[in-house]
Amino acid sequence: MLKAMRWSVLTLLAALLLVVLVWLVSRWMPMPKPQQQALALLHAEPAALVGSNAFDGIWLLGFEGVPDTERAAIVAEDVLRMQALAGRMGDVSVTGAEAASVAQARYRQVADTRLPCHWRQADCLAQVRADPAAVEAALAGQGGLLARINALAADEHYRNRFQPDGRLPLPSFTLLQRSLSAHALAHVQGRSDAALMGICNDTRTAKMLMSQSDGLVPANIGAAMVGGNVRLLASVLAELPLDQPLPSACEGVFVAPAPQTMSLCSAMRGEFAMVSAGFKASPERLAWLVLDPQKTQGLLALSMAGACTPGAMAALAADTPAQWARVPQASRWRLECAANAMGCVIADISGPAYDNYGLSLQDAGARLRLAEGLLWLRANPQVDMKSALAQMPARLREGERPLQLGSDGASLQVASYYAKDNGAAFAVPLPDTAVVH
Repeated sequence: MLKAMRWSVLTLLAALLLVVLVWLVSRWMPMPKPQQQALALLHAEPAALVGSNAFDGIWLLGFEGVPDTERAAIVAEDVLRMQALAGRMGDVSVTGAEAASVAQARYRQVADTRLPCHWRQADCLAQVRADPAAVEAALAGQGGLLARINALAADEHYRNRFQPDGRLPLPSFTLLQRSLSAHALAHVQGRSDAALMGICNDTRTAKMLMSQSDGLVPANIGAAMVGGNVRLLASVLAELPLDQPLPSACEGVFVAPAPQTMSLCSAMRGEFAMVSAGFKASPERLAWLVLDPQKTQGLLALSMAGACTPGAMAALAADTPAQWARVPQASRWRLECAANAMGCVIADISGPAYDNYGLSLQDAGARLRLAEGLLWLRANPQVDMKSALAQMPARLREGERPLQLGSDGASLQVASYYAKDNGAAFAVPLPDTAVVH
């Protein structure tokens, strides 16, 4: 009996020793070279920023009457408060009253309202025209918000002033969508110049968010804004005479973008920093036994660094889908997970198809090219649209996604890559083709 117990104890000790040995080997084994290379891409020093940061304006977008002279101080106070909250929140996200700006206690908030237009729908103008009085009533009291949205066109980049941390709140980006209905209403009411000016200013903001942001959310908000405003621009121009000039605010807005402006790299680096901060904040005292932050970063980097590779930039230049090789989900029983079991789980959960986000930016670029082609056709009117399309500059009409006439002969379209569009063509009406004038 004692001999059996002794063997049981020895077997248990040997098993424990083996577990400890495997854990130590796992913890001290070097990070694989592909992970090191991916980390280097995501940790690269960002380009120096110039001009004003749109974060302040978007963060305070929902508050009425905040003086320009006080805005920076309010944001600075919010930054300090969010930093303190992050230090004591553990794994819990900051929500509710704690997630709001201190401006909430000092200034009136913009009233909720229901408006018909959304960036991803195609019938904004028709929706507004169906009941303009209802839209006008819904926009009553929104003038201050609309002015603040319009002012964002002067900003040159978006950088979140809060520390990278997925537990901290983001600005209410959805408020930006309210201006779309306002621009449509302006045109319906005969104020087409005001409508066009607003559309162009919003598109300028959208391009800034898309190409000069440090996060996936603002970058993809910008891409959605581009699509919605290109649609509305085309709908308005379809109802205007060809000789009606565009406001000066539209100059240089609707042009085919340079490939680097559609890169997801800068946004992905910000996303990587935010995701990494989440698991670094684990409050568990024994978390170090199952979580190696540095190696978890390496695993995450494999699924995110593709946006920053030369291959992705080459795909953008050729306008082919900028999708990088997906990392196959490996067994969690592999040696590198022995001392990083939680990290392997986090990497599997937090590594979705990030490249699909990049496709939405590519589609936004194609839609800006479509808009430039539309304006070219408007400036060079011909009876035969097929002939006119053939005379358009090659850089606009050719490539992997050539601009094409719709089957109705009254629309211009370009193919979409983003999965949510199901590959459908993005189509807009040709200038001066609508019945309404």
